[in-house]
Amino acid sequence: MAQELFQMPKKTVKAFTLLELLVVIGILGIFTVIAYPNISKWITDREVKKEVYDFVNEINEMKAKVTSGEYALAMVRFTDYNNGRVDFALMKKYYMTKDDFAHNYPIKNMATGANGYWYCDYDIRNQRYQSVGNYTSDSIRHWPNIHMCISKDGTKKGVLNQKNPDTGQRRTLSRVIFCSANNTTNSSGSNRCNDSNKNDFRYMVTWDVFANLKVYKFNMKKNKWCVNKVCRSMSEFN
Repeated sequence: MAQELFQMPKKTVKAFTLLELLVVIGILGIFTVIAYPNISKWITDREVKKEVYDFVNEINEMKAKVTSGEYALAMVRFTDYNNGRVDFALMKKYYMTKDDFAHNYPIKNMATGANGYWYCDYDIRNQRYQSVGNYTSDSIRHWPNIHMCISKDGTKKGVLNQKNPDTGQRRTLSRVIFCSANNTTNSSGSNRCNDSNKNDFRYMVTWDVFANLKVYKFNMKKNKWCVNKVCRSMSEFN
């Protein structure tokens, strides 16, 4: 009797039924079909965005050195990566010392603008520069080949051939497009990175004469370039 009173209750182990396992497998299958493509797109976009902002940070570092007086002027050039083909995004970085600046922009040329006093050239054969090296990424491509000049007072201009959609002023902005290397081809291919190919995972970086940078993301559904909640068509920049 005492043995019966102190006998421990038996545990019941409940296993999944075949129907329950099939339901779980079905749910996982639906998740894979619906959610995985979205997760994959999110990962790709995050990678492209990171690479774009790495380029932006490199430019802002150059700008900070101009602002502090360490550089008299800086220039970055988006250019060919491999034997004339734009395979991946590449940015060449240069700066001028005070002596370089005085050599390239003598005061006597200020009044008339002789020898392009108000403009900076990307060609190191035409102007004296010091190289800071290159910055590149094999995850993204860029378009077009273009250069940016960074001067402390904004007087030295590079290529500014776009309209500022915020002010309506023409030839006050410039831009470069960044695309994912996964869904674009190099410059010799049919699906090149540019501002009109309608591919996803594209970003546009614009700048003004003071090298103030703004990053837009292409919205596939709206077919517009967006920053924060403001979206603009490409025609607003032309």
